[in-house]
Amino acid sequence: MDDCVPFSSPAYWRYWGKTRPDGEYHLLPLHALDVAAVLAALLPGQSARLGRMAEELGWPESALRDTLVFLTALHDLGKFSRAFQGLVPNLSPDLMPADDRKVYGPRHDTLGYWLWCRALATRCLALPLGAAEPDEVWPPEGATGWFGWLAVVCGHHGQPPQGLAACPSRVDNWFFPEDVEAAAAFTDAAAVVLLPSPPPAVSRLRLEEVIRRHGWYLAGLVVLADWIGSNAEFFPYRRHPPASLDTYWHETAKPQAARALQACGLAPLGCAPYRGLDGLFDYLKPPTPLQQFADTMPLAEGPQLFLLEDVTGAGKTEAALILLSRLMEAGLAEGAYFALPSMATANQMYRRVGSVYRKLFEPGGAPSLVLAHSARQLLDDFTDSVLPQPGRERNYRRDEAAASALCSAWLADSRKKSLLAQVGVGTLDQSLLAVLPVRHQSLRLLGLASKVLIVDEVHAYDPYMHRLLCSLLQAHAAQGGSALLLSATLPAHMRSELCTAFRRGLGLPPQPAEPEMRYPLLTHAHRSIATHPLATRTELRRRVGVRWLHSEEEVVERIVQEALAGRCVCWIRNTVSDALKAYRLLKERVPAEKLTLFHSRFAMCDRLEIENRALDTFGKASEAAQRRGQVLVATQVVEQSLDLDFDMMVSDLAPIDLVIQRAGRLHRHRRDAAGQPLSDGGPDQRGEPLLYLLAPEVSQEPDHHWYARAFPKAQYVYPHHGCLWLGWQALARAGAIVTPGEPDEAGAVRQLVEAVYGAEAVVPEGLQRRENEADGKDGMGRSMAAFNALNLEAGYSRDSHSHWDDEARAATRLADESVDVYLALVGDDGSLRPWAGDVPHAWALSCVRLRAGVLAGLAPDWQQRYAETIQVLRSQQPLLAEPAIILPLVAEGAAGHVRVVDESGREKELRYSCQEGVDVSPLN
Repeated sequence: MDDCVPFSSPAYWRYWGKTRPDGEYHLLPLHALDVAAVLAALLPGQSARLGRMAEELGWPESALRDTLVFLTALHDLGKFSRAFQGLVPNLSPDLMPADDRKVYGPRHDTLGYWLWCRALATRCLALPLGAAEPDEVWPPEGATGWFGWLAVVCGHHGQPPQGLAACPSRVDNWFFPEDVEAAAAFTDAAAVVLLPSPPPAVSRLRLEEVIRRHGWYLAGLVVLADWIGSNAEFFPYRRHPPASLDTYWHETAKPQAARALQACGLAPLGCAPYRGLDGLFDYLKPPTPLQQFADTMPLAEGPQLFLLEDVTGAGKTEAALILLSRLMEAGLAEGAYFALPSMATANQMYRRVGSVYRKLFEPGGAPSLVLAHSARQLLDDFTDSVLPQPGRERNYRRDEAAASALCSAWLADSRKKSLLAQVGVGTLDQSLLAVLPVRHQSLRLLGLASKVLIVDEVHAYDPYMHRLLCSLLQAHAAQGGSALLLSATLPAHMRSELCTAFRRGLGLPPQPAEPEMRYPLLTHAHRSIATHPLATRTELRRRVGVRWLHSEEEVVERIVQEALAGRCVCWIRNTVSDALKAYRLLKERVPAEKLTLFHSRFAMCDRLEIENRALDTFGKASEAAQRRGQVLVATQVVEQSLDLDFDMMVSDLAPIDLVIQRAGRLHRHRRDAAGQPLSDGGPDQRGEPLLYLLAPEVSQEPDHHWYARAFPKAQYVYPHHGCLWLGWQALARAGAIVTPGEPDEAGAVRQLVEAVYGAEAVVPEGLQRRENEADGKDGMGRSMAAFNALNLEAGYSRDSHSHWDDEARAATRLADESVDVYLALVGDDGSLRPWAGDVPHAWALSCVRLRAGVLAGLAPDWQQRYAETIQVLRSQQPLLAEPAIILPLVAEGAAGHVRVVDESGREKELRYSCQEGVDVSPLN
C-alpha cells in the first residue's frame, strides 16, 4: 500500500477531485498534480513555441516552464467549492460534509477562475504582482495581469470561463470561508513543490499581451493534459493523502505522466532528414516539373505558405509531401494535417500518404496516422496510438461532463482524433472548427500548431468556407505554422486573398499582386510573395474537345451507344436527386452488373465498397476486361482527388473550374484502343478525348430561367447562373479545354477561369438579377463567416465571441448544414443493430451525412415506438450521442424503410439500399 498520512491538516486533503459511479474517488490535490505532471511532460515537445513566449516575457525558458506547470495545478480550483463537492454527497466521512446552503450554479471551471480573481490573486506570494509601467501607479490589484493566465488553465473543459462581469464581488454563494482557505493553502503548497522561485517580475501589460497572443495554444495544452491526467488507467484513484505533495509529485505523478504520454502516442518524435525524391517515392521516374521544383526551391525562415496550381495528374500531392519533408527537416514542422473537401477524397489521400508518412520520421519511432471517415481501413495500432479510451468517470451533472467522458466522446469520432495524430487526414471542416466558438476548439488549434496544414482542392469552397479558411490561415500563421494549398485552377482574386490572410497572421500588410496569367504556377508567401511559373510534362499537355447535349434522353442514348461499343462511361450529375433519376433511366437500358451509382448519401460501409469498386474498375491499374461497357453515374464525389480514368464522360453544366476538374478524369492514363494500360510510354490510342456537356439550349440572350429550366434542383446548388453562362460561352467559343495552354491561347485553363471570374467578365442582362441575388448570398456568407469566426486577437476569453454559450454546433458549411445519421436495422426482438453488421467500427460505418433540412428526426409514432431503445443505445455508444440521429430501418428485402419528418414537420418516407443509398420521398 502507498504510504499515506491520516486526515488532519492541511484541509485541502478533504476535497475529492474525481469520482466513479461505484463511489471510489481521487483526492483533488492529487488530481491537480496529475494534470500538472502531464503538462510538464508535454512541454519538452513545445520548445519552439515556449522559446518565443519566454523571449517576449524576458524570462529564461525554465522560469516559463515552471510557471505553466504551477498554474496548471490550479486548473480545478473551482472544485474546492462546497457547492461542487455537494454534487456527490456522502462519499466518505473523511471529506468535507455537503451543505445545501451552497447551490451549484456556474460550472467549476468558471468558479475556479472567479475564486482566483476575487479571493486568491493578491494572496498568492508565488507570483509577482508585476513591475509598474512608466507613470503607472501600481495598485495591489496589479495581480490582474495574471487573470488571463488563470482563465486559460481554468477553461480546461473546452471553452473560456465566464467573465468577471457575471461574478459578484465575493464568491460566498459557492464557497465557505474554509473552502477559500483550503484553496489558498493548496495554492501555496503547490508553489513550494512546483515553483521553487518566483518568475522574474514583468509588467502587467506585458503579461496580458503575451497570454492574449498565446492563450489559445496554452488552453489546448491544458485540455489535453486534463484528459490524460483524468485517465484512471494512468493515474489510479487514491482516497488517502500521500506523505507529502512533494513525494507524490516526484514518485508518482511525474513517472506516471511520462508513461502516459508514451502510451498515448504523444511523446515527441524526431523528424527524418529529407531523403530526396528517390528516398520518399519509388515511382517518380521521372518527376514532374512541379515535383522537381519542390525538391530544389529555397525555403524561407519561419512560417510560409505554398500555393500549388497545376494540371490534374501533375503530382501535386507528391510535391506537397516533398515540401512537407523539407519543412520538417528544417525544424519548421513536426507533422501534417491533410484537409480535404469531402469524405469521398479521404481514402484516396490515405492510400497515397500511408506508404510515405513513416519516412518523414526517424526510424524506430511509431508515428500515428489517423484517417477520418474510413474506419474499415484503419489499422488498429494507428487508431489506438493516440489517446486510448479512458475509464468510466461520473459526470458532474447533465450539462457538465467529466473530462474522461468528454475525451471518450471526442475519441469515438476519428474526424476529431485525426487532428492529434502526427499525420492526420480528414475534411477541412475539422480544421475550420479551430476558429469557431465550439467546445475544444483550442485542442484543434493545438493539434494544427506544429503541423503543416495541407488543403487540397482549395478552389472548391464557397465564400463562407473560403472566408473561414482565411481566418484559419491567419491563426495558423500566427502560431508559427506553415501551409500548403493545392488546386488545379484558382482565380487570381482568391489567390490574393489566401496570401493576404496568411501574411496577416505574420503581422505583415497586404502585398499588391499583379494578375498572373502563367500556368502552372507555384506561389510562395512569407515575408514577401514570389510566383514561379512551371513547365508541364508533354504527356499532360492535351486538348479535350467539348460537345453539347440538351436533354437527358440524348444523354442516355449516347451513353448506351458508348457502352455497347465497349467503352466505359461516367455521367457526373449536380445533385443526388438527378443522379438517382439518371440511374433509374439507365437501369432500363444497361445490365445491372454494368451500372453503378455513387453519391454522398450512402452509409460509410457501402460508400467505401462503391469507392473501392470504382477504383478497381476505372482506376489507373484497371484493365480492358474490367472496364468494358461499365457505366458510372455519380455526383461531385468523383471530381476531386479520386484517380479515375474514363473513356467517355458526360457532365451536367457546372462552374468552369469544376468542369475543368471533371475533364481531368477523361483519358487520364495512357491506354490502347481497347482500354488496356500502355507500358511502353506511347501516346494514348483512344482518340481525341471528348467531354459532353448537358446544358440548356444555346442562347446569346438568356432569360432569368435559362439554367433553372434545365436543372430545377441544381439551380440551388450553383446559384451563379451568370457565371455558368459565361463558362458555357467560353467553352462554346474555344470548343475545347486546353491543358495547360499558353496565356493567350483559346481554351487554355487560365483563360477559361479568368473569362468567368476575371474583372472583365460581363454577365448578360437577362441573368443579372440571378447573379446579383447570388452575389448577395455570397456577401452574406462572408459576413456570416466573419461573425461566426472567433476574434483570436481578443485572447482566450468570452470576449473572443458573443455566442460561446450556444449549444448549437457552429456551421462549417453555411449552405449545407448537415447531421450525422446512423442507420440501424430493427431485429425481430425489436433491438437495433448497425447497418454495417458485425464488423469493427460498425456504427461509424453505418453513418451517412444528410442535409439538416431533409431530415429533422423520426416521425412521431416511430419516435414513440423506438425512443427507449434509442436512448439505451446512446448511453452505450458515445458516437451516437445527440445531436446525431438514429434511424431504425425496417427491412424490406435488401433495403430498409423508416418514417421521418423534415425541418417543416412534414412526414416523409426514407428508404435505404446498398444500390441507391438514401431516398427521401413524400408519403403517398
